[in-house]
Amino acid sequence: MASSHDLTAMLLLLFSILSGGLGPPQVQAQQPYGTQIADCPNQHNSSGLLGYFCGAAGSSAPPSCPTFLTFTARPPRSSLASIGALLGADPASVLAHNDNEQDAGAGADAPLPAGTRVLVPTTCACTATPGGRFYQRNATYVAAAGDTLFIIANNTFQGLTSCQALEAQGLRGAPPQSLDAGQSLPVPLRCACPTAAQAAAGARFLVSYLVDVSDELAAVAARFGVDAQTVAEANQLQPPFTIFPYTTLLIPVSAQPNVSRIQTPPPAPPLPPVVVAPAPGKKSGSRVGVYIGVAVAVVAVATIASAGAFLALRARRRRARAVLAAGAVVTEKEGKAGKGNDRAATSSDFTVTGGEFSLSTTEAFSSISVTDIKSSLKVYTYAELKAATDDFSPDRRIGGSVYRAAFNGDAAAVEVVDRNVSTEVELMRKINHLNLIRLIGLCHHRGRWYLVTEYAEHGALRDRLLAAGTGAAAPLTWAQRVQVGLDVAEGLRYLHEYARPAWVHMDVSSGSVLLAGDGPRAKLRGFGAARAITGATAGEEALFTMTSRIAGTRGYIAPEYLEHGLVSPKADVYSLGVMLLELVTGRDAEELVGDGAVGDPFVALRELAEELDGGGDAVLQRLEELVDPALPAGSCPQDAVVMVVRLIERCVKQDPARRPTTGEVAQRLLKLSGVSVLSWRNSPESPRSSGSGKGLMY
Repeated sequence: MASSHDLTAMLLLLFSILSGGLGPPQVQAQQPYGTQIADCPNQHNSSGLLGYFCGAAGSSAPPSCPTFLTFTARPPRSSLASIGALLGADPASVLAHNDNEQDAGAGADAPLPAGTRVLVPTTCACTATPGGRFYQRNATYVAAAGDTLFIIANNTFQGLTSCQALEAQGLRGAPPQSLDAGQSLPVPLRCACPTAAQAAAGARFLVSYLVDVSDELAAVAARFGVDAQTVAEANQLQPPFTIFPYTTLLIPVSAQPNVSRIQTPPPAPPLPPVVVAPAPGKKSGSRVGVYIGVAVAVVAVATIASAGAFLALRARRRRARAVLAAGAVVTEKEGKAGKGNDRAATSSDFTVTGGEFSLSTTEAFSSISVTDIKSSLKVYTYAELKAATDDFSPDRRIGGSVYRAAFNGDAAAVEVVDRNVSTEVELMRKINHLNLIRLIGLCHHRGRWYLVTEYAEHGALRDRLLAAGTGAAAPLTWAQRVQVGLDVAEGLRYLHEYARPAWVHMDVSSGSVLLAGDGPRAKLRGFGAARAITGATAGEEALFTMTSRIAGTRGYIAPEYLEHGLVSPKADVYSLGVMLLELVTGRDAEELVGDGAVGDPFVALRELAEELDGGGDAVLQRLEELVDPALPAGSCPQDAVVMVVRLIERCVKQDPARRPTTGEVAQRLLKLSGVSVLSWRNSPESPRSSGSGKGLMY
């Protein structure tokens, strides 16, 4: 029986997917949380990355309002004056709201300690832009040599704007490469006004809070003295309420925020020494005795407490070493585990923290021996990760919460996650396949996990296809696309047919496929949604399990999984078919499936596949128009396209029993290497090969 929490989360996700996740939100808390802030090639208008929505149909939010932005003092903007100048705010007003952070009598030009959080009062207004109507505060920035839209948004402005909004408004749709040093760039800063419902609940301001690397939702809410659920609703966050650095989080507050409450608290100071002055005379001797007695008592209590803490810590470490020596298995407490692999984070005896194993209740591995982890993975310290990523510098960020790292000259990727990683670590430490990304090590620090994996220098397949469509990168040839499809199919085949137990990835997409090495070759990543299919044996067909927690990427989710929670290898085949269609067309999955979530989104593809047997100029014309126009001339064999389209149509069938296995998909793609390299340009069947003078696509 699923818990009410799981059912609620599932219903929220189903509503989001079935409604297409498009258009301004029509719920009480109107602003979406922008998790794809670093995905610069995509505009993501529907998810609010061009700005927070205003002026939506039925909206009762005001056209403008006073608000507060947050900013962190860092060189070269280490003073209130320099921060105010960057954000277009009045220095006197900034000083008035941050006087607690300044030395007495210091002015706005006085430097602040690095890392000091600053409140910036400003006015937020609903503004008409080329991409729609958004709440924002407009600032101006002069580009410096070496600046890119990503650097300006995520480094200079720390995430108070986005590269998507800068391109849409600052460059007015011009390509990012058109940015020149010395160019004056309008910068839309992210802000919002409370809805009528939020105002009725007592919210006077929505603070645009900049998320830091170590931030968690509950801790941020506590700093402002508000309920975490209220903050989650204001940003349309769903469990487990994951937030990412360099994004803005709207905080509804009922009064002007106090800057001292949003600072990172310093460590507790040591107890002051007790000094007893000698008594000048006999009359005061009794008082001196009292003072000495009190002082001795305080020292004694402190000594006993310190000794107790020391002995407790030593006992805990002794128990930890005993377990390590015995190779004890870490197990979930009885009654806490969910069905199958749908485990929530549970209490346990041991976890990984700061590069060593110690007692904790933060998170648990359910079936992995501590010694097994240390024998198969490297356990990093947080200091090692900071050094390898230049203190998680924005320049090292390669998408989402993933950073490029260097360990002794070797490149790696470091992903920062807030979820329970026991399932994916259990899987990734056992698998060994060319087409599956390799887990190198991990670290746990302050409630967050850091997964260190091999680095794919060519990035995600989705980014490569989109960049090729805009001319920002060389397009993949037809042969390269076939190889990428084959690599992904082989990686999935390994999980489905050779891993014990069999695993289903459940989140295959062009975003979860990384390109590395010569070729390039594809590697599948993102095992956070993976599920084990227990009881499967070699050669057995599509065993399955059920789940009440739906996860995945819109456009790739198999209908039986979305509607009934059915988990099987055939769900991966469906997602693989969508990814193959992206390779053929060069178009994003959301564009391919359209806005409708009811019925079969691939009806037109099925009609085309059925008509291919009859041939004819009209059918071939439609087939030619389906293929990515960015494909290099002469690289696309017509027969191969026909074979792939038929294969894709089988993969995305509504009935999972009628889909092929990943082994069959891999065999079919492997056969494409034997297809004639005759391109449409030279084929007598091509509708554009007759010399009509209309030009050739290839």
